[in-house]
Amino acid sequence: MEATWFCIVSVMVVMYVIFDGFDLGAGIVHLFVARTTDERRRIARSVGPVWDGNEVWLLAAGGVLFFAFPRVYATSFSGFYLPLMMVLWLLILRAVSLELRHHLGGPVWGVLFDKTFGIASLLLVVFFGAALGNVVRGVPLDAEGQCFEPMWTDRSTTGRTGILDWYTLLVGFTATAALAHHGAL
Repeated sequence: MEATWFCIVSVMVVMYVIFDGFDLGAGIVHLFVARTTDERRRIARSVGPVWDGNEVWLLAAGGVLFFAFPRVYATSFSGFYLPLMMVLWLLILRAVSLELRHHLGGPVWGVLFDKTFGIASLLLVVFFGAALGNVVRGVPLDAEGQCFEPMWTDRSTTGRTGILDWYTLLVGFTATAALAHHGAL
């Protein structure tokens, strides 16, 4: 039964990356490609109708993870508390910038929400890529099944690993390039 639940969670995460990856990539491209207000508005409108529906895959994956693998959920959420809170705030900033851009007029608000949308999308992809790097590399557990990784390391290629080290940042930047390409398409 664990294999079935693992496959279900994996499919949900893959669906999130495919569907919301376009939205995140469009947000990254939004920073560098859109020059005029009309171009920025078009990019925001291309993700506007679907972005919140796409994030349901992430919420559903978290719920299934909590239901099917409570120890994994508890260990990962306690061991990676700070990065998860940063991801949560970036998701909130992204949503607020997309929604309020259409409700508050004026050039100052438009620029602020455009930059917030782009920067939050960029940082989210880097964090999600770093999370993928941590999962692929493996997370060290102690005898009680708890994990703790420092947020930063000296970023050398040898020695103690951390949440953001050379390997996880490399995976994060690769994910950024891939999803920016996905959003540009």
